[in-house]
Amino acid sequence: MAGIPPLRGQSVREQRDDFRNNHDGLRTLLLHEPRGHAAMAAAVPVPSREADQGLFFIFSYVYADMCGHATIGYITSLAAMGALPQGFEKNGMSIETPAGIVHVTGTFDSGRLTSVLLRNVPSYVLASDVISEIEGVGRVACDIAYSGITYALVDADQVDLPFDLDHATGWCRAGISIKQTLNGRSGVPQVDSVLFHRSIDGGARHLVILAANKFDRSPCGTGTSARLAQLHSRGQLEIGASYRAENILGVSFQAKVAGLAKASDGKPAVIPEVRGMAHISAFSTLVLEADDPLPAGFLPT
Repeated sequence: MAGIPPLRGQSVREQRDDFRNNHDGLRTLLLHEPRGHAAMAAAVPVPSREADQGLFFIFSYVYADMCGHATIGYITSLAAMGALPQGFEKNGMSIETPAGIVHVTGTFDSGRLTSVLLRNVPSYVLASDVISEIEGVGRVACDIAYSGITYALVDADQVDLPFDLDHATGWCRAGISIKQTLNGRSGVPQVDSVLFHRSIDGGARHLVILAANKFDRSPCGTGTSARLAQLHSRGQLEIGASYRAENILGVSFQAKVAGLAKASDGKPAVIPEVRGMAHISAFSTLVLEADDPLPAGFLPT
């Protein structure tokens, strides 16, 4: 992403906040319709004093402290442009995000990047077996976990809908109802997104609901990290055991708990590793004409 004014701040979080406070029109220009869409996301590279690179994340509707698939997409984009830093094939690189420092490496076949391995920030369960009555859904139990952002993790079998793309609108309605109910309760951690999961061989199918009309197109890197934390805390996933996260389009990430850690407040946490790939669809030049009547774009709700 070129043409961003120099951002003020020592940390990536401070630079992100400066962008949000003073240049948010760039976010809406790029990610709202007609140039983007409701679930569009982007990674913005900035300098880092703590890591090899800084990266923050902008969505069509919000800012996120961490985004696993956008990080994978950033590395894929660098590879496609021949811009991976020297030594990446051997050592990978560290990336400072608003959530903390993550590390990425790649696998290569004849010099071509074939997958990206993301070691995410420490991830941990914030609350277990939270039960709520959800309008239009019924009684729902969930765990809440942090993995750079905070998820409500909901077994999809609790919702009376086929778990497929044709019913994504219904899942969005159910997800936003769960999110609003949880965030309206006192004493319950606030959630950013809802991750529905249904068991499959070797893991689970994921559908992450971001907002009322927005769902994650990927299996979700941070969501997968949250699931690893949940499963490990329940004694259902050992360190090093493989977990397959599949989206409702049949695309999968491979993941595992790479080790144990402590959260900043001392809670037991896991170090998640997620392996996946992004794919280039276009190299684009976006244009804003001087007389464009919608310079900030528009975003249906």
